[in-house]
Amino acid sequence: MTKKYQIEIPESALEQTDFKPGDQLALSVNHKQLDLRPARVIDQLPQISFWWYALPAAIMTVVFYLFFRSINYHGAVPLTGSDYSLANGALVLGVVSGLVTFVATFVIEKLRKTGPAKDFYWRSLPPLAIACGLIMLFSFTAVFWLLGQMFMDARFDLYTSTFFLFVIDAGVNYIMINLAMTLTSGVVTNLLTIMIIGGMLFSMLTNSSRDWWKHNFSFLGTAQNSANLQFNVTLIFSGLLMMVLVDYLFVNVQKHYKGKRVLVLRWLLYMLSACVAAIGLFPNDPQYHVLHDRISMWLVYIMLIIIVLVRWILPEVTRQFLILSYIMGALMGLGYIFFKLSDYLSLTAFELLEFGLAFSWLLLLLQNIENLARFGHNLFLVKIVPDEDETKDQ
Repeated sequence: MTKKYQIEIPESALEQTDFKPGDQLALSVNHKQLDLRPARVIDQLPQISFWWYALPAAIMTVVFYLFFRSINYHGAVPLTGSDYSLANGALVLGVVSGLVTFVATFVIEKLRKTGPAKDFYWRSLPPLAIACGLIMLFSFTAVFWLLGQMFMDARFDLYTSTFFLFVIDAGVNYIMINLAMTLTSGVVTNLLTIMIIGGMLFSMLTNSSRDWWKHNFSFLGTAQNSANLQFNVTLIFSGLLMMVLVDYLFVNVQKHYKGKRVLVLRWLLYMLSACVAAIGLFPNDPQYHVLHDRISMWLVYIMLIIIVLVRWILPEVTRQFLILSYIMGALMGLGYIFFKLSDYLSLTAFELLEFGLAFSWLLLLLQNIENLARFGHNLFLVKIVPDEDETKDQ
């Protein structure tokens, strides 16, 4: 016969959930961990009313329709390739509508103190909103470029185009509302990753010089590149978004781990974030060349300092992460030596290699801090005891 056990949950832990005594819960085992959640899957998902995302989409659809009527546009609306295309209409109206619904949902959730947004500061909202706007911009551009290649010279009548716009806007609004209602440190980390990688790829694909890689990586942010604004804005708001993430994580970490060491790590990460933003704020143009290079070196120095000190300033650091950190630091050092002493690596290849190693390690560090924040102040001791009724029956 299968033995049964009871789990004794502290009242202070139960108060932080919507569970009540007598509720039927579902228990699952994930990576040797027990997870308790509502028995019905629908109770685990954010409840989003149809009108929350359909009404803003309908307003934008009316704007789209009236705009084409006001300019007396005749003929079919092109999918892409024109100022008056479905792609441009969806991009502008979709980004505006998505941002409005995201900000409105964040504000409502924070005021009600009912969702994850309550744990973020108000100062986190502008960087989060701008990051979401940039990601939507990159996504719309990439998707419609792909559709333009697949359906070359495709055109639709105004009514069909208007319907397509409504569907696109409604989908974007739903995603943004869902994002605001499920905002966590893991989500912000994903936003940071998508924005940095997406913004750089976007700049590489849309820049005016196909030989940019023969100069250096920083060339993408200079005035000689037509896509320099996208590249620099991506770096500036990546730095701000990283500050938001550090801010959020360490408020929770420092509830459980006190002392100056954690504070040192927090300020080093603030300085690292500021360097990322400053590289975009001061591009590698002649008037900023010296400052740009110095900020880039400060970024490298700060990262190396963190790698050296991580044993002492990161609470409960694992041996695996320490070894990985030292390996990453050694690879970055070897890459620098190879670049300086030989012609094996070009300047662009060296910068991309160093960026890849540094960014990968930084994501791992943030993941470790996220685990401390998640399991630190929300950690409760529970007991697993045999079911007394079942013991008596036997």
